[in-house]
Amino acid sequence: MKKVHLVHEIHCSAEAFWKLYFDPEFTTALITQAIKVDDFKILKFTETDREIHRVSTGRPRINAPAAIQKVIGDNFSYTDEVRFDKSTQTLRWQIRLSTFTDKTRNEGVLRVEPIGPDRIRRIADAEVEARIFGMGGIMESGMEKQMHEGWNAGAEFTNRWIASHQPSADKPAS
Repeated sequence: MKKVHLVHEIHCSAEAFWKLYFDPEFTTALITQAIKVDDFKILKFTETDREIHRVSTGRPRINAPAAIQKVIGDNFSYTDEVRFDKSTQTLRWQIRLSTFTDKTRNEGVLRVEPIGPDRIRRIADAEVEARIFGMGGIMESGMEKQMHEGWNAGAEFTNRWIASHQPSADKPAS
């Protein structure tokens, strides 16, 4: 098992971040353009007074050794389930892979901390595990690498999105 700790600065308030995180247009753009996932779909979205629950699926483009790609197959996909607790402002996720579902684990917690006016620190703590004889360590390292690359690309994309979608001081808001 590998523990993954990811920290990024995002250029908005905590409230704006969570609103953006659950915006379907932003989410689809982030996942397909920055994180490079094909066939992304939001399967379920519910919101109550206490939580937001979203389930999505997609086919990630895998950059892994040929042996790993052969084992996971051409139709490799994932299901991502997130639950956001409104009272604690904490999001928990669990990703289930289409291959080796009962032998792999990718889950974690996401939170944000204000660090200035319209600036937050996005903090994710995750655990990835692959209990597959002879390949577990390689798969865990690959999952960890994909997480770092995806979350780094996602942070850059998010900040570009925020900058390009803010109303300009020169033009009236519509």
